Amino acid sequence: MEFISQFIRQASRRAIGIRPILQRNYTNPTSHSTMDTTVHSAGIAEIHHVPMSVIKRPIPSVLDEQKVASLMETIKHEESEAAEVPPIDLLWITGSEGGDYYFSFGGCHRFEAYKRLQRETIKAKLVRSTLGDLYHYMGSSAPKYLV
Repeated sequence: MEFISQFIRQASRRAIGIRPILQRNYTNPTSHSTMDTTVHSAGIAEIHHVPMSVIKRPIPSVLDEQKVASLMETIKHEESEAAEVPPIDLLWITGSEGGDYYFSFGGCHRFEAYKRLQRETIKAKLVRSTLGDLYHYMGSSAPKYLV
């Protein structure tokens, strides 16, 4: 349990000072349901609208078509009703020679629903990460252009 608490504190510290060029929404951290957070983004309240075109999904998704269809219906009504789909988590990595890169390893059904609806952006929490974090997820399959 101490490891998880320590990890969340570190993630929160990484989130301080983040200055992405993305549209931001601030949420009240106490108003989150448990469905709105993950161990990676539990200490991050800021939600961004990230362009779908900049997100890299290096691991192929295995999708439940009924879940994607249900999410698409919910997303269609997001603007007119109180229904909301939780944001996805993105690893935000700065390449060794600059540039911001956004990687998604979870939220595959949400990502696919936004993609099929041809939305330009998706709600996301940015988890400030390092190349080491990316290599942890991907091993030798990590993109070489970031090194």
